[in-house]
Amino acid sequence: MEDAFALRAPHDPVLRACELLKACVHGDENNHRLCKPCTVDLSVKAASLPRRLLDLSHGNVVLTLDTQEWIARNRATAGELSKYCTLSYRWGKQAPACMLSTQLTADRVLILVSMPQTFQDAITVARGLGIRFLWIDALCIIQPSAHGDYTDWNMEGPRMWLVYQNAICTISATCSERPSDGFLHKVGIDYNPPCRIPEREITYGMREPLVISTDISPWYASVILSNLNRRGWVAQERLLSRRILHFTEEGVFWECQESREDDDEIDDDDYALDEKIGTTIGPHHASSMVLGSWLAFIELYSMSMFTLQTDRLIALSSIARCVPTERFGHEYYAGIWGSQLVSCLSWSSNTPCSAAARESSLNIAPSWSWASVAGGISYPTRAWGAHPKSLLKKMIGVQTSLAEASNQYRNKQKGALKLRALLSSISLPTNGKYVMDYDKPGFSDFIESLGYLAWDEHQSSPTAMELYTVMPLGIYLSDNYSLFDALVITLLPSTGNEDTGDSCDVYRRIGHIHWRLCQLDPEGVEHPGDVQSKIPVWTDTLFPDAVEQTIVIV
Repeated sequence: MEDAFALRAPHDPVLRACELLKACVHGDENNHRLCKPCTVDLSVKAASLPRRLLDLSHGNVVLTLDTQEWIARNRATAGELSKYCTLSYRWGKQAPACMLSTQLTADRVLILVSMPQTFQDAITVARGLGIRFLWIDALCIIQPSAHGDYTDWNMEGPRMWLVYQNAICTISATCSERPSDGFLHKVGIDYNPPCRIPEREITYGMREPLVISTDISPWYASVILSNLNRRGWVAQERLLSRRILHFTEEGVFWECQESREDDDEIDDDDYALDEKIGTTIGPHHASSMVLGSWLAFIELYSMSMFTLQTDRLIALSSIARCVPTERFGHEYYAGIWGSQLVSCLSWSSNTPCSAAARESSLNIAPSWSWASVAGGISYPTRAWGAHPKSLLKKMIGVQTSLAEASNQYRNKQKGALKLRALLSSISLPTNGKYVMDYDKPGFSDFIESLGYLAWDEHQSSPTAMELYTVMPLGIYLSDNYSLFDALVITLLPSTGNEDTGDSCDVYRRIGHIHWRLCQLDPEGVEHPGDVQSKIPVWTDTLFPDAVEQTIVIV
């Protein structure tokens, strides 16, 4: 889902938006097959509608309506109400005064000129697109900040994945910092018109054009790296929308699931850049995700900004509901997929948390979830393939205590991962991230080994090296390299209250370590070799005196 088409001055942004939407909706069906909505019967369509919408067909006033009431009173059909668009924007520090704060007893009337400018601009765009209905969260969900009542939010928040997925398109106010800013007057103010580049003489009167290159494309500078798209809640809006119109200071950019009308905007350099900033080009819609794109998304998502850190898993829940179950299964625990356990557990914290930040995050998710650290994470194993060889002896089960009953996608107050695994005691540096040149006598002279250590939380030990418990997790194999993956865990004192079934030790994850092994011949040239036969030897060497044990990680 990656398509960007910048506005060419002096186009009007609303007219340009109309051209782009028309090209997708009414264009070549073969080129926009994934952008088309699924055909469903009207009863299902009615149940999937947003609870409330804005009716834009009344000139200087806007109505907030209850969709089910309108259907019941024959004021509109489900098919008519399903033709709506959504707004993606930044709330800023102050909530809009016109936000919805009470239940509707009748249509709510809003005077257009009294609304924040960003909302007014979105209405202008929607009307220009010929779309009668618009969904804005502040005006269509009763906001808890108004009076502390979360009833409506708890009902409508988990359904937002349907709101964005079923919309005709999402209007993204990318260049607006707050509702009062507006965005249409900013579109194109940073646009740099084409200019003639002088040629230079190279030899014998031959001339060649000067080439000026930049490190980043307008798409990444204006859209991907924008303040709006660095917000965590906006991540679900992008991944779940079939079409997005990004209104930026550089111009209007278009994004849908398949269209590639902008070959001049995205080139091979963008693919290289994409790897640098941790995203992936290709199918970005949640319904098209595979494990690799999920892990890549989690890397980027973990660095997103939230006003409330407790929202991290809540905002992710809509995406988790939408990924294909045939690839991920149904077992989902605090951002971790049970069917892809080894790969999903192999995250590394980019920066160790303080003790206070870790304790706060552990109220949201168990220590084995990436959501248990406050900052960004990465998956060192992501480039090694999706099917590691597990070094766990047996996965026994997961017990979770949900912050919200019967909602597996939300925050977890407790989460116990019970398994049978090898445990080894290894001396590790307490104040460093890397364990370099991990040379062990058991390795062949022609094996190069580098170890990389990342702590989840700061270690308070004053010594440079300390003995830690390490649990082998998996091994990733390629022609020339092998990568051993392991968790660093610490034994917790017994409280006598652990609900883990039979008695076993309880641990908490505190770090991640992996070793990269490179097989060389005597001349120093890499060659594949028979790595499978060496796995037991390497395992015994990396994890000396390992003991098999049944444990629980919380």
